[in-house]
Amino acid sequence: MPQPIVMKKPAMPQLVNTRKAAEILGRSAATLKRWRAEGVGPNWIELQGRVSYDVNVLLEYIQKNTRVASVRAAMEEAREAV
Repeated sequence: MPQPIVMKKPAMPQLVNTRKAAEILGRSAATLKRWRAEGVGPNWIELQGRVSYDVNVLLEYIQKNTRVASVRAAMEEAREAV
């Protein structure tokens, strides 16, 4: 008998202001403001003129921009995946 399809609700975003987002990213609030103007950096939300960031988006941004220190580290990482 087929199992019913269950739709998961999207996770409720945890919104933080620019100052807290900058703290999470290790940057200044001015840098995040500049990034928004340049169209770079993590996605943000603007509601009624106030800018917020979803913590999950910030964590994804950090993960996507994490680099391996060296070729050797990449080789060791590849071996562990096997």
